[in-house]
Amino acid sequence: MKTGCNYWASHAGTRMWELWDEEIVRKDLKLLAENGCEMLRVFPNWRDFQPIEISYTGGGMVRDIYMHGKPRPDTYCGRAGVDEEMIRRFRRLADIAHEYNMTLRVAIVTGWMSGSFYTPPALEKCNLQTDPFALRYTVKFVRCFVHMLKDCPAIEEWELGNECNNLARLDNSHSAWLWTHLVSSAIRLEDPTRKVASGMHGLRAADEHNWDCVWSLQTQGELCDRMTPHPYPHSKSKLAARIDSHDSFRCMLEATVEMLYYGDIVDLPCNVEEIGTFAPSFASESLKATFLRGSMYNAWAHGASDYLWWCAFDQDRLDFPPYYWSAFERELGLFDADFRPKKLLESFKEFKHFKDNLPFKELPPFQRDAVCIVTRGLNMNDALSNACSSLLLAKQNHFDIRYRFTSEHETDAPLYIVPGITGDLSLYGYEWNSLIEKVKNGAVLYVSMDNCAMTRFTELFGVEVTGRELRSTPAIVEMDGEKFTIPAEVKTSLNVLNAEVIARESDGNPVFVRNRYGKGWCYLLTLPVEKATGNIPGAFHKPEQPAWRKFYAPLAEHIKARRRITCSNPFVTLTEHPESDNVCWAVAINNSTEPVKIDFRISPQWQAEESEKIELQPFRAKLLKLTAK
Repeated sequence: MKTGCNYWASHAGTRMWELWDEEIVRKDLKLLAENGCEMLRVFPNWRDFQPIEISYTGGGMVRDIYMHGKPRPDTYCGRAGVDEEMIRRFRRLADIAHEYNMTLRVAIVTGWMSGSFYTPPALEKCNLQTDPFALRYTVKFVRCFVHMLKDCPAIEEWELGNECNNLARLDNSHSAWLWTHLVSSAIRLEDPTRKVASGMHGLRAADEHNWDCVWSLQTQGELCDRMTPHPYPHSKSKLAARIDSHDSFRCMLEATVEMLYYGDIVDLPCNVEEIGTFAPSFASESLKATFLRGSMYNAWAHGASDYLWWCAFDQDRLDFPPYYWSAFERELGLFDADFRPKKLLESFKEFKHFKDNLPFKELPPFQRDAVCIVTRGLNMNDALSNACSSLLLAKQNHFDIRYRFTSEHETDAPLYIVPGITGDLSLYGYEWNSLIEKVKNGAVLYVSMDNCAMTRFTELFGVEVTGRELRSTPAIVEMDGEKFTIPAEVKTSLNVLNAEVIARESDGNPVFVRNRYGKGWCYLLTLPVEKATGNIPGAFHKPEQPAWRKFYAPLAEHIKARRRITCSNPFVTLTEHPESDNVCWAVAINNSTEPVKIDFRISPQWQAEESEKIELQPFRAKLLKLTAK
């Protein structure tokens, strides 16, 4: 996993290309390289690189396309409306990065940045993603830019642009697909040798022909080579990410959740290409460093290709948009405006030292034990809450999940988790029947309900519904001597036929049951515990909260024989990375604010090469080598 940051020049932010100062850029990059940055994500401001203007004639008709108030030069760049001086400046940036052994991910269509638009003047009144004139000049820009700079060795990967789902308001997913296809194809036409990353954030899973999701994970997965979530904790746009402290169990795994959610759904590699902590009123510098350290170890253990902080330098002295607009955009750097390093860099250096001393070049992929199926009918918040809570509950029971959308990329697994089914279209009949066949053949199925319709209900779960009504108060559930308060829209009253009751609500109504079906088991929870925990501050780490992990404890029992190593501490996450039939690496991470002594339990068929009892400091990782006996 490469570490680095998103880069705008320290003296100019988004105006670095018009206020170009090579000496400052060199000083910036030298400082970043000396402090462990291996990769930079960089942004050719679209307005600066393609400064096209419309020259009008009578009746408001277009006469010609100018640049800087003059006719375009009759050159390759000029005909594309691209400023050759800007191309030269970008080449110098790439050359300097190469000198300092840093690679670049280039977000080509940077027309949106930090809440502000950077659109070529000629396109300001266009819908940038549907207007034919805008699309024509977008392709001209992209092809020219890639053609002129593809020989730069520092460039590791192209990217569509920065968060291009903010460039325009689209009415349907077809327009999003067409724009993505247009830009990715233009890049590949000029440079088929490099991968194309998405650069998008705020996406969710959806069907190809959907009416309520314009920008889907599947659109990007089909047309790009890498997915790129921007998993900021405390983001205003994601409820599940903004309710706990930066040193909480949930926040430590937020980047991991989004990275796996984005990558798994479309079977593509994924990275953490933008992450930060917003304004100083959200977290102290010390807390930011703690968050970065734990988040980075978790992303590495779960397969991130790179981890890029936002951003290189504080921008609190810049007196133009977006910096004088938004308090979010001013003090986000690894260095302050006087080039003084922040505590964040200590975490970067510590991780790099850890990585450089590993006994292998690359950590093998981690083992997955279960499939978490994301279903239809969920809005952005509920989809991410379900995905996040499912992973956290699984991690606290020491097993790992893979995300799938309905039946896409169907994967065989011993356990299927279907959280928060809602509505009547969550799973189509053939998808539901496919899951049932897997249970018949020995798999375990867990379903939690969120005001939904399901078929073959009594057959699967061994219960029948005796009543269904809207709730006026949350359900109070009693299980293993603890009480859980779970908000839910609907109360489903059950009569038990063949099922075993695991938990009841306070009036005795069964809410969590399991039933033998064929060679497998079906678990039913009639309450949306994943969505509920996604809305409860401190659900996964505060001592006053009940042990929500108990809802997934029965599931863990079915797959514990697959695991080579486990422990009793719910805040220590474990991943297993098989290298061969006889060697497996395990990564243990302490996701709590206190040191812990861990008494690992090793499968009888395996042994650890060192003591099984270790002390692990807060938000740090331990690598263990397991060998078969």
